[in-house]
Amino acid sequence: MSGADSNLIAPTKHPASRKDVVSKESKTNENELWENIPNSSGVDRAEKLISLSHIAYDRGDYRSALALCESAKDIYISHKNEVTTGTMLHVYEGITWSLKKLNRDGEAAEAALIAAKSFVDDDRSAAASMLRDAGRSFFNAGDFENSLECYKQIFSKVDPEITEWLIGSDHYNCATASIELRKYEEAISDLLKARQCFKEEKQPENVYICDEYLSRVYTDLGNGVEAVMYGQRALDFAVLSKNPIHESTANYQLGCAKVLMGETDLALELLNTALTINANQAEPDWDLTVRANKQIAQVLTIKGKTSAAEDILRRIRTLEETICDN
Repeated sequence: MSGADSNLIAPTKHPASRKDVVSKESKTNENELWENIPNSSGVDRAEKLISLSHIAYDRGDYRSALALCESAKDIYISHKNEVTTGTMLHVYEGITWSLKKLNRDGEAAEAALIAAKSFVDDDRSAAASMLRDAGRSFFNAGDFENSLECYKQIFSKVDPEITEWLIGSDHYNCATASIELRKYEEAISDLLKARQCFKEEKQPENVYICDEYLSRVYTDLGNGVEAVMYGQRALDFAVLSKNPIHESTANYQLGCAKVLMGETDLALELLNTALTINANQAEPDWDLTVRANKQIAQVLTIKGKTSAAEDILRRIRTLEETICDN
């Protein structure tokens, strides 16, 4: 549930990449492109560089993909009267996604912001797309203030191509950044708007995610009634969908909410269910394991079972030290 765990609901497919595996045919094409580079110039040269960047990206050579995209960008800028907005958007996306693959999210965010500013007067939709890219990159870099600001800027401009899904996604992304900044009231407002958009788009899984986050925020605010209401909705969907990851998270969140209501026995049942489901996964969520055990220890302490609570805290100490960043 930390920033590193929050996956933003937004398009994440790299537009400059292809799904095909680099084959002998593509290798031949790569050699031909390099042979033709010295005899090319202007936009034609930039297009060849972009094609080479695709090939480099597909084989995981992100440094080369980045350098090729940067070179193509410089050429396109010097021939801007011959280049469409779509082409420029494509090359900027290639730059930001290559930077992300190199774990340079801060630089990716700054590159996306530069692109957004260059598009703002000519293509509002392209500008909004790059602001979303910047927002995601800032979020992944842990810069939640700038992430939130990027998404707010999207709402301040009219995007002629905006869809209900994108509106919901933008509100959700605002909410996740606000949660990290502990701006809970803002987060609730955005989550409710996102939930309504996803409901209108008939996307139950995204509605579930909003409900789960709403339960979490209300729990943090100490509002047990609202926390239980949204937590139960999230658990109902998780059970219906038979998605074990959703089920473990929803059981945990509702268990936390039940503690606020003083329903400690039911809280323990939910928390233990969350742990059992999580433990049976091929890759357990160890962060959830720590959080759920701590919550159980808290409940046991409330019930006067301090010795049992201390045993649990002792058992998870090594795990917590292992998975913590610091």
